[in-house]
Amino acid sequence: MAHSVPAASVKKIVIACEAGMGSSLMAANKLKQMLKKAGFQDIQVTHSPVRALTEDAQIVLSHEGLSAMARSKAPWAVCFAFKNFMNIPAYDKIINALKAGEDIVED
Repeated sequence: MAHSVPAASVKKIVIACEAGMGSSLMAANKLKQMLKKAGFQDIQVTHSPVRALTEDAQIVLSHEGLSAMARSKAPWAVCFAFKNFMNIPAYDKIINALKAGEDIVED
């Protein structure tokens, strides 16, 4: 069963990677810029090692090689997998759902 979160309740999005350093930091910064441009400055975007996900993460984005671990570490969260840290299609899906006030549903 796919998880979902109502757009109005989104407070924290986490980009999770293996070590929680370089790639996820760049990806988090890009998403922060996109959210700010779309008018969503109250949503926290952080980066973290996938093994250290916390219960306040509502949406988790991780590389496809880590997606199973992300889902097991954050079974409550909406999880998206991606192939390339520099091109994450879920960003547009999340922002479009936020703009429309729709639930954000994992793939």
